[in-house]
Parts: sequence; C-alpha cells; structure tokens
Amino acid sequence: MSLPWLRENWRHLVNEHSSGKLSHAHCIPWFPDLGAETFIREWLKLLLCTQPKQRACGRCKSCLLQLAGNHPDYYEVASHDGKGIGVDQIRELTEKLQQTPNQAGAKVVWLRDAERMSVTAANALLKTLEEPTQATYFVVSPERTERLLPTLRSRMQLHRFQIPTTDAVEQWLAQRLKRVLTAEEQQLTQRYHHRPLALLSWFEAGQLPTDHLQQLSAVILGQLSWPKLDKGNWQAWLLATEQLLGELIRLQQGLGQEHLQLVDDSQPLRLWLTEKNFNVTELNHWLKSCYGVRKASAEQSGLNGPLLLQELWMRLH
Repeated sequence: MSLPWLRENWRHLVNEHSSGKLSHAHCIPWFPDLGAETFIREWLKLLLCTQPKQRACGRCKSCLLQLAGNHPDYYEVASHDGKGIGVDQIRELTEKLQQTPNQAGAKVVWLRDAERMSVTAANALLKTLEEPTQATYFVVSPERTERLLPTLRSRMQLHRFQIPTTDAVEQWLAQRLKRVLTAEEQQLTQRYHHRPLALLSWFEAGQLPTDHLQQLSAVILGQLSWPKLDKGNWQAWLLATEQLLGELIRLQQGLGQEHLQLVDDSQPLRLWLTEKNFNVTELNHWLKSCYGVRKASAEQSGLNGPLLLQELWMRLH
C-alpha cells in the first residue's frame, strides 16, 4: 500500500484474506482525498487475483483481465446522472451472482454511491448479503455510512481510516514533491491534513484552492459579505459551512489549538459566539441540518440546494 496512513488497514485485510477469515461484505467510507479509491481498487485486484500474496500478482490471467477492464467475475454498481440506485439494478446483480465464476476464483462486487440506494434496493441487497453465494465478496462505499439502513450496516464489516497527523502529511508531501513545503503550503496542510491527496494535487499543479472555510469565518466576523450561491458552487460552500460549525462547536467545548483549523481566528470567533449566545446544542442542530441538505440533494434531483443553504446561513446572521 503506497499510502502510509492506510497500511495498517491494508495489513489487517491481507492477514484475514490469507488466513481464510475474511468477511464476505465490507463497508469502506468514500473518502477519495484520503485514499479510499486507491485502497479499494488495490483491494479489488487482490480479491480477484488467483496468485495473491501481500497484493495482487499482476501477472495471472485474472489480473490481466482486471487490468484490461473486462473481468467476467467483477461487477460494479453505481448511480448514473445523479439518479438513485434502483431495485432492478440490485436484482440484475443478484441474478449474475448465481452463475459459476468464469475464472474459477472469486466473484467481486463494488457497490459505489451506496447511500443512493432506494429502500427497496437496499432490502434486496440485504437478502443477498444474508445468503451470499460461495466465494463472493462485496465492497460497499457510501459517502456516509449512517445513510445506509442499520440492518444493512450490521451485515458488513465496517472499516475506518485513520486520519494522518499534520506532521505525517507534511513529511509524505515533501517526499512526493522532493522539496520543502512553503509556509503557505504548510498552513494549508495543517487545515487539510485529512485530505492529503487533494493537497498533493494542489501543490503539484501550483494552484492553491479557494479557502471557503476561511472566507466563511471572515463573513460571520463582519469582514466580508456573504458569497453568492449558484448550482456550481453551493456544495463547496455547504462543506465549508459544515466545517465552520464543527469549528464553532470545538471552540465552545474549549478544545485547544491543536484541535482547531482556524487558529488565527479562534479568539475573534470565541467573542462572536459569546455575543451571539449560541450553545453547542444549537450548533449541533444546525450541523445536522447541513447533513440533511446533503442527503436530500443526493436523493432528490432538481432540489434547490443554494436556497436551502441560504436559509441555513440566515441562522448565523
């Protein structure tokens, strides 16, 4: 595993696989900036490989078929054009899984966008997980595991990725970039150490991102006007709103600077919280409202996301 913060997860799975104790269904939260896609794709290759060791051999027929993108025992289910995953997709998958493996090895399913499954589809999948066919493995990758049915979650092994420390990410980035990070890059790494692959992409391209979180902090402190929302930017601002509310909760709880993202704004934000008299319960309620907006936007096409976020912002005025 090329990503050091995921190596412990990888070793655990490889050990279970080699000892014959591997579960047939795995839930891996979809955090691509943390390396979830890299991890899952390597894991899928190993499951399909007929001569695996610590990773897929890359030489057997099964590996070559996977590399070519036409392995007959690999199935991928995902939402399309923002639509949900319907029961027909799951039923079609179930029928295919009844067949004997073409390569006399494992049958492997990657269920992407799992939180977009309809209730009927989720229940159909549940039955399949309860009565899996032999040598069949499921990898399910929702953005948020709590959006899955509790009964569905209970049938899978849940994997959690450890977020690397700022120092670990700085060291990894310096090794990849083959240079020392600039002061601005170090500041961004402190704030986004939970997104190391995004940081690498930004630094390699020399195009640093718009700091939506910092801008929202400046807005509520009266230094900037509220940004204009549209269909192209509202989800980035929604994420920043979630991050800001999380920061305000940490400030209200009295956590130290090592737990904060907006260290320079911590004192002004504490004064702002005192002036507004917002408590942790209120802030948590608004944070859950953000999650609700995100969930609704994933499940319903045509939702007016900018308007819903604007209404949430009104509470912070």
